[in-house]
Amino acid sequence: MKHFVLLLALLFTPPAHADNPADQAWAKIEVMAKGPGAPPDNAPEAAVRMARAHLAGQEKALLSFLQSFPQDPRRFQAELQLSGVTAALGSSLSDRQRVEQSIQRLAVLERAESTPTKYRADAAFLRITTTMQTVNLAAASRPGETSGARNTILEAAGNFAQRYPDDRRAARLLAEAATLLDDQPSRKRKILEQAAGLAKDDGTRERIADDLKRLDLLGRTTEVSFKTLQGKEFSLGVQRGRVVVLIFWAGWSPPSVVWLAEFAKTARDWPDGRVTVATVSLDRKKEDGRKTLEALNLMDWPTSCEGGGWDNALARSLGVNALPTVFVFDAAGRLRALNAREDVGPVVRQLLAEKTQVTR
Repeated sequence: MKHFVLLLALLFTPPAHADNPADQAWAKIEVMAKGPGAPPDNAPEAAVRMARAHLAGQEKALLSFLQSFPQDPRRFQAELQLSGVTAALGSSLSDRQRVEQSIQRLAVLERAESTPTKYRADAAFLRITTTMQTVNLAAASRPGETSGARNTILEAAGNFAQRYPDDRRAARLLAEAATLLDDQPSRKRKILEQAAGLAKDDGTRERIADDLKRLDLLGRTTEVSFKTLQGKEFSLGVQRGRVVVLIFWAGWSPPSVVWLAEFAKTARDWPDGRVTVATVSLDRKKEDGRKTLEALNLMDWPTSCEGGGWDNALARSLGVNALPTVFVFDAAGRLRALNAREDVGPVVRQLLAEKTQVTR
């Protein structure tokens, strides 16, 4: 979700406005594009509701603008923003129909002869990144469909890079598409290396370097240890013989809080003594991480919270650059899943069924 929001931000540069109805309506859209404001303290569920309500308000304002001012030159920007907002809201609500409506709107905009070349590229870019959300939504329940959609997305990302090689988003799009290949590490590496060759800005280069760092950890043992909010010490090495789920999240990231709350329901069904759940909070203050865990009744999970947000030392050392990120280690301490956010249940069950030789 973090990446998707950052990708949207690359698309839009609001124009100046004057005092006429269209400009006044656009000014409202500009203000809403800045976000819902600071979330309420110690109320993660309220923060999620606040974010969803804000997206719904944006959607309504953009639809109204397009209906009221169909010939306004900003209509192409409005169409793009509307598609992004609708997709984000649909993803938050797990409403696949909303996401698919967004994709259809973008496809029409991309094909229309009246659409300027720049906005065609914008529409193509956003259509591909939005399609990725349908893969995430379908991953757990439709594995066959997921495989086909994944190949379509990878092909589309490659085509975008060929059509717009000078577009700085080409590398970021390939890197985003590579997130679908955690189960195919050699193919994932090839695409990331292609993306690295096209990257034109430091942010994208750093993101790709993080992705390659995580990829290098796959299948290997690595030591993870930290002091917990509960005042104890956690060490991955001590957990040998157990499957370990390590979750990176933050209270300021509504998607990761929602995921954490839903995941807790799944974790309750796992056999006692065979699975350990630990988390790393990227909250900027330790107290913020503690408040979220208390609100979700999850204080029994060993949790690290150093403060400092994305500068968290453990997250940096492991190449974590998105929330939530869900690592899964087998009973021998080897990293087996780079991000099992969508299929953590099946991954854990598979590892529990394995006969793994444990070395201490």
